[in-house]
Order: sequence, then C-alpha cells, then structure tokens
Amino acid sequence: MFRGLYWLRCLAGWLGLGLGAVAWPAHAHDVPPSTVMLDLGWTSIQVDMDVPLSELTAALGQPVPLVPEAWLQAQRAGLQRYFEDHWGLKTQDGRPYALQLTSMSLKAHANPRWRSQLGLRMRWIARPPEGAATTVFALDDTAVIERVLNHEAQVYVRRDVRNGLLGEQPLLIGTAGFGSTHVRVDAAAGSWWQAAGLLFMRGMNHIAAGTDHLLFLLALLLCAPLQARCGRWVSGKPLRATVRSVVGIISGFTLGHSVSLALAALGWVRMPTAWVESMVAASILVSCSQAWRPWLGSQAVGLAGLFGAVHGLAFAETLSGLDFDGATLAISLLGFNLGIETMQLAVMALTLPLLLAASESRHATALRLGLASAAACCAMTWLLERTLGCTNPLQGLLAYLAPPPPWLAWGLGLASLGCVGHRLMRQRRGAAQPLPWTAQSKPG
Repeated sequence: MFRGLYWLRCLAGWLGLGLGAVAWPAHAHDVPPSTVMLDLGWTSIQVDMDVPLSELTAALGQPVPLVPEAWLQAQRAGLQRYFEDHWGLKTQDGRPYALQLTSMSLKAHANPRWRSQLGLRMRWIARPPEGAATTVFALDDTAVIERVLNHEAQVYVRRDVRNGLLGEQPLLIGTAGFGSTHVRVDAAAGSWWQAAGLLFMRGMNHIAAGTDHLLFLLALLLCAPLQARCGRWVSGKPLRATVRSVVGIISGFTLGHSVSLALAALGWVRMPTAWVESMVAASILVSCSQAWRPWLGSQAVGLAGLFGAVHGLAFAETLSGLDFDGATLAISLLGFNLGIETMQLAVMALTLPLLLAASESRHATALRLGLASAAACCAMTWLLERTLGCTNPLQGLLAYLAPPPPWLAWGLGLASLGCVGHRLMRQRRGAAQPLPWTAQSKPG
C-alpha cells in the first residue's frame, strides 16, 4: 500500500513539474517591464520612462482605472510627487540631479500577452549638480519594484553622440529589479571630438547615399558651364564665370539646407516626411527642366537656396531627438553640416571637369539632354512612389547606386583627372583654335 502511495506521489510530482514548465513561459511574459531611455547631452540628460499602468496601479494599491484619461488628469500632481520621491539620478558621491518633468501621458502598447495595454509615459530633464558631469552617475528606481516584486525596469542609453549612439539602436545597460534597484551608468569613454567626427561622417554618407540629393545638385550644375543667349544654351562660357556659377549654386544650396536643418532640429519647423520626400523629388524635376531651356536666367542660385531648404528638412531626420540639449545639438549640427559640405565639394570637384568637357563637345546638347532626362526619369519614379505608393521600377538600380560603387567613383575620378590634364596641356601649348571635336559657341 505504501509502495503504491509512493509511486502515486511521484506521478503527481512529475505532472506538477510538467504543468509548471508549460505554464511558466506564459506567466513570465505576462508581467510587462518598465523601460527607461536615457539621452545623454553635454549639460543635461533627457529621460523617457514608460511604466505599465497595471503594475503602477498595483504599486499604488489602486485598481486599474476604467477611464484611464480621467484617472490621469485627477492623479497627475500626485503621480509627479510619487515619482520624484521614488526615482532619481545621483553622482558618485551621492549628490542628486535636479529633475524637471516636461510631459506625462498614456501610451498604448501592442503586446497582447501583457495584462495591460496602456503605459504611463513621462519625460524628465535631469541636470547634474555643480561640478558633476552627464557621463557617470547612478540611477535608482523604486517606484514599482519595491511593491511589485516580480517587476523589472530595463535601462537603456538611446542617444549619446560621444559614444556613437544617435537613437537608432538603444543600448541596454542594466536592469533594476527586486533587491537591485541601482543601475550605474558610465559613458566617460566617449569624447566630443568623437561625436563631431561621427556626425561629420554621417553628413558625408548622407549625401553619398542620398541619390536624390546628388541628382538635384548635378542637374543644377549641368548648365553651369553654359551661357544663356536668346532663350537657348550656348557654350563658350569663360572658366572663371563657370566657377562663379558653381560656387553660387553650391552656396545657395548650403545656405538653404543649413537654415532649415537648424530650424527642424530645434523643433521649430515640422513637416510630414512624405511631403518633404515628395518635394525633394519635385525639386529634381524643376532643376532638370532648366537643361532644356534657360528659363531661370540668373535665378538658379535662388532656386538652389529654395529647394536646399526642402532638402534640409529631409536631412533633419538624422538629428531628431537631440534638441533637449543646446550644446549637444550645436556640436551635432556643426559636424553634420561640415560633412555635407565636404561631400558636396568632393562631388563638385569630381564632376566639374567632366561637365566642362561635355559642354565643349560637339555632342554637348545630346549629352546634356540625355543626362537631364535620366535624372528626370528617376525623379518621376520617386514622386509617384512617394505620393501614390506606386512600385518604383528603378528601385534595384537606385539602391545599387546609393552610395555609388567604388568602381564608378574611381572611374569618374580618373576621367575627371584626364579632362583636367588635357585642358592644362592645351593651355601650355597656347592653342588658339579649338580641337576638332569642340565648338566654342555652338547653340544647344
């Protein structure tokens, strides 16, 4: 009899273990964690907290509200005081950071396995005490953990330009839980020189990989070596005048995108992304139309500045979220803009000799219209894709050219050097007559 009871108990134990193993994953994933996102700036730290409403009300000893928005309005002041008492940042010697709550709202979650699909979203600005930095500190969070024992708070660094984080992939640095509510943050390894270098390279890559931005500039530069006469393009424009036209176009584009980039990064100008991207495509079409007839006259610089402002709004996406700290944003803007300008100058240096040679060729008109038509075709497919959601038939080719493959860049560079060498040789020989394949004043 006792032997039978023994085996019955063993069977019951194994069944219990099996049921527990099946039920455990569902139970473990049923408790949503809090998340803490840190943006580390020069003078301040922005903290975005997302606390599940079910866990927060359990910690407060309250039921989950039936009307969450009304509950939040009634509890806002009390919730602010509660979190000010139960979380904070401290220096290594224990001095607290000054906290300022800037927003509080409810955020919907999208995980059906969580008990609650709402979270309390708060944004704080933390400023270090005198003599302390924003790189090394400790975060303590006991708001929910002390009273809901199986709750956790995951702490991430989302933005820290000194260490190469710009928000795309937040870095998990620690988890606070019962018995361990202390997370240490140490970002002292980075530097602002590294930050400036990172943003400089981002600016260069943004232009190199931005085929639409490059096509806009090249379409405007296409006619820089030509002069307008009787409503038509003719060759024979002096080199000095050509350089002035190129510098004017580049300067107008630079001024336009620098101003709009700064305004958008500060949050003073906001436009829907789809609208901005569509306007970028439309700007290419407008600049390509100049290749058929010089209808702009001396207004090409103004056009470059106007559409440069549109392109600057597209650039601003890279710096979004850095406006919480003025010094950080200023350094980021400087480095990013310098990278953009460097790549623009490189493109100009690479293509200007080729454009000059093409403008002197007896096939200058065909080359100009062919290049402008190709750019306009790309712009039209982008415009249809971004406004109507049409499939872009050139997507594969455009993806291959963004950024341009090394063989293409090297090929253009060697061809450009060949054109420069040929022009220098002509000048050294003192050739008074053009070569057979050139024409000084052929209308186009």
